[in-house]
Amino acid sequence: MSGSANSRREFLTQSAKLATAAGLATATVAEAMSPARPWGSKLKVTAGPRPRSIGPNDVIRFGLIGVGGQGRHDLPRLLKFNPRLSVKTIADPDPENVKQALQIVKEVTGETPEVYPGFDDWKDKLLARDDVDAILTATPCYMHGPIYLGCFAAGKHFYGEKPLCIEANEADALVEAQRKNPEVQAQIGFQRRGTKLYPEGIKRIRDGVVGDLIEGRGAWNNSWGPLGMANEVAKTWPGRVWFGRRKYSGDWMLEQACHTWDVFCWVTGKAPVAAMGLGRPDVYKDLDPLRDVTDFYFANIEFAGGFMVDFQHSWICPKKDPHNKFNGVFERVAGRKGGILLNEGIVLPREDKGEIETYKPDDGDHYVASLKAFVNSIRTHAPVVSSVETARLATYTGLLVRKAVDERRRVEIKELGYKVM
Repeated sequence: MSGSANSRREFLTQSAKLATAAGLATATVAEAMSPARPWGSKLKVTAGPRPRSIGPNDVIRFGLIGVGGQGRHDLPRLLKFNPRLSVKTIADPDPENVKQALQIVKEVTGETPEVYPGFDDWKDKLLARDDVDAILTATPCYMHGPIYLGCFAAGKHFYGEKPLCIEANEADALVEAQRKNPEVQAQIGFQRRGTKLYPEGIKRIRDGVVGDLIEGRGAWNNSWGPLGMANEVAKTWPGRVWFGRRKYSGDWMLEQACHTWDVFCWVTGKAPVAAMGLGRPDVYKDLDPLRDVTDFYFANIEFAGGFMVDFQHSWICPKKDPHNKFNGVFERVAGRKGGILLNEGIVLPREDKGEIETYKPDDGDHYVASLKAFVNSIRTHAPVVSSVETARLATYTGLLVRKAVDERRRVEIKELGYKVM
């Protein structure tokens, strides 16, 4: 056996041991490392069956794919705030995930869904059922593209967690799949779009309140990590080592910062032109040698028309920071007339004589608002609040920033093969 083959076997073995120690199924490691997945190639997209017609008072029958931490976070918010829902089945290979999800369903609806524990059961069994109308899915990021494409092919409405996917070819294929299956309501979990706060801020920008756009600022600065460690540091996050592996998560530019990319693409209505960046993927290598995500980076993103966004992302913030000098998540936009704090609902005038406007509405739980919007789209055929097409922009932006940080240079989005679809 060749040296490279030995290296690959050792890498897979070590990855599997770490994954098992952290509660991640070994099958997930094998799947993620499989050379059979067509990275970068054009994917075949088909038109699936039309979804069942669902009236305002009909029961919507759900299947669940992936009921780990985020899936169990979304599930009660879906069921408790939307009447006439039924859960028919759950697909997840982790018995503890399934146990907790079954308990949630039993408490809210009184049902006991059928369980599919096989790693591929979501594809081979759950999506083949004719008594499932819609899917709620929350899985590691590398599975998003295949699962969402599977939902389209099966004619199932779906609410899928962000990001849309972590590969450019999958993002393009999903937009094509939506166009071939226009009656499938496909909503991606960018919760900001389900709120009142962000749409009202975007409307003010569109109305010219801040004038011509010049500057954007954004950040995801975290003190509650590092998330995705495969050692003692990760004891409070069992089963989430995939966050610390680029192959599974796409790196933080896709898994986490996608929320901010979505906001700024929403502000401009288009993808960026180029990006520059610098970062460090070695911050926690001493604690987890296989960790390869970029736990600290800066990026500058250029949009057409001279609008530029300055962004910072960190997992090294001090945990004791009562005044949030290091920590914080935000999106801000400034133009010739003033600025707007999109995450706070505040408009600031550029001149001393202007008046500060506060418009922050009472949104409540953003996840509840987004899930209610999804159910409403199924019942009324209203457009989803966060579509596959808009989510594609966030994926491409994440890939653009990642490449710029990796190569420490200015990268144009056309280098990724991006085309307006």
